Amino acid sequence: MGKEKQNVKALIKQVLCEKENHRYHRFLAKKKGSYDQWLAGQEVLWRQENASGLRDEKIDVGFVLIRAASGSIPGYARESIMRYFMQHPQTEILYGDEDVQEADGKKRCPVFKPDWSPDVLDSCFYFGSLVAVRSEFFDKLQKNASLHLFLRKTEKNEYSVTDYFQYVHWMYQCVQMAGGYQKGARGIGHVPQILFHCESLEDQSRYRVPLCFGERCQEYENDLERAFQTGTKKMPLVSVVIPSRDHPELLEKCIRAVIAAAMGIRLEIFVVDNGSTQENKGKTEKLIQNLTQNDIAVFLIYRPMDFNFSRMCNLGAQNAAGDILLFLNDDVELVVQGCMKQMAALAVRPYTGAVGLKLYYPGSQRIQHAGITNLPMGPVHKLQFLEEGRTFGSARGGNVNYLAVTAACLMVQRKKFLEAGGFAEELQVAFNDVDLCFTLYESGYQNVCMNGIYAYHYESLSRGDDEAADKLERLLVERDKLYERHPGLEGVDPYYSIHLNREGLDTCIRPAYETAGNLLQKEKKAPREKSLRHYRKDECVALRIESVRSGEILGWCAVLGDNNACYKRELVLKKADPSLSGKTAECSPDSDGVYRIPLWEQYRPDLQENMPDQENVALCGFHICLESGLLPAGRYRIGAAVRHRITGACLMNWSNRHVEL
Repeated sequence: MGKEKQNVKALIKQVLCEKENHRYHRFLAKKKGSYDQWLAGQEVLWRQENASGLRDEKIDVGFVLIRAASGSIPGYARESIMRYFMQHPQTEILYGDEDVQEADGKKRCPVFKPDWSPDVLDSCFYFGSLVAVRSEFFDKLQKNASLHLFLRKTEKNEYSVTDYFQYVHWMYQCVQMAGGYQKGARGIGHVPQILFHCESLEDQSRYRVPLCFGERCQEYENDLERAFQTGTKKMPLVSVVIPSRDHPELLEKCIRAVIAAAMGIRLEIFVVDNGSTQENKGKTEKLIQNLTQNDIAVFLIYRPMDFNFSRMCNLGAQNAAGDILLFLNDDVELVVQGCMKQMAALAVRPYTGAVGLKLYYPGSQRIQHAGITNLPMGPVHKLQFLEEGRTFGSARGGNVNYLAVTAACLMVQRKKFLEAGGFAEELQVAFNDVDLCFTLYESGYQNVCMNGIYAYHYESLSRGDDEAADKLERLLVERDKLYERHPGLEGVDPYYSIHLNREGLDTCIRPAYETAGNLLQKEKKAPREKSLRHYRKDECVALRIESVRSGEILGWCAVLGDNNACYKRELVLKKADPSLSGKTAECSPDSDGVYRIPLWEQYRPDLQENMPDQENVALCGFHICLESGLLPAGRYRIGAAVRHRITGACLMNWSNRHVEL
């Protein structure tokens, strides 16, 4: 009888679980956004923007359209182009985003492009299928080129391309004439709207093919040699600055790799040690003695002090004599011979700021760094943890412009480094590299990551993990300092389209329309205090808080090893003891000041991809806004509570994050 009863219970549970699974998949289908739906909504907004922007304008700006593929121009596109030219009088050449429209009218394969990116253009003609040129500028260009050889006039002020390769090389010359390859370039503009519908994917894909990348890189190397030729024909001196402490074995591997990578480059190396033990200091001194060669000098700057990456780098730069500075972590191993010459060739260009490399985790093609993207939650390494074959195409080769690159391997001309004021020493550990790159960008320079070259990064061997509560708190404080120094760049990234996903710590580059069904959960009704007495703290409740700003909390909560479709989730807020500010303490589940708020389910495709061994996690995201005055003012620790809809099991867990209300 007992066994039969157990079987009946198991059957009932199975039936109820299937019911929850059906509910989960129905809701998931509603959450997934389609590109056609998204585009229809955006077109309405773009028309409204044009109507508003052109209403009071009486200037008729002339421009020429050049089509490089078969397809159609949407009705609002010409007004969008007109409005941009009117608002940006220095812009001579303009491009937009595009997609493919199939025979049945359905649109797909949108390409959301970055703002002006000279290094991307050197790699492939990313302007794509439609380019607009200001009429006065086009008239100047006609005097200097036989346009009939590759352009055919189809109607008034509109041309089609008859020879794509000649057209591309001509457009490079146009970009140069428009000042695109100068510091502070404003002659090239980008409209973040779909301005062209290609007839086929083949037409659209043409611009992805590398055209000038190889020859352009060789030109830059030749320019480098010509610029620095003297009576003795010596190449520029590169000063390598390596902060290091108590890692002599790691340091040796790093320096030997630097020497091997410096083919064709004069070199000096500064190891900045902030307080190794006497034993490790002796090992480092012996290592330096063994590695110092006739043409390569290695120096040790030994200054015991608290860790301050910025101060250590600045100290090395102050002692260096090189025209070019390379800042390098002691846990980075350069593996491509001659890569320093290629980096230097980019660094000395008048419009280039910082130069970085693609970094892999050791012994793999798993990406640690391929440029830094600036999202609303802060700077992140997009593509991190992804295998090379799974990445967005720009990471596989070529040079790509980013708002920032990591100082784990960062090259910059000395004069530009000094112009930017060096590394900000108030940012002791984190975001000092981002701050430097932001300053360079604000000064008119373009930062670039060389994704065709890689190095290995033995990440965090020198400094440890940033997930501990005290280190996380410091990280958040330094992020706030970063945006205090650069308020105009908070949540802004000109190289990462506004139409790409900007919420959550999703390392993939995916379109925002996929999660357009998510709505911000705005809590206006004050929750009542509720005990957690019946909830068991369990590490199987995986809680990640990705962003906390202005009362908004973004993250995800999944129950590991179980069917997540069967759980209800609540956000838990526990008022923290003011005396423990900056620290994380265990919270009593039944004490006063515990608030529980039911969470809306948010679609997170990245969780589904990154946790394939977990069941039904795609709706485990949340994004909630707590309005001012909703709870008593104070600092609250953030947690999550889950309850199984069928068994009634109650579990909870805390994060290391807090929210100020």
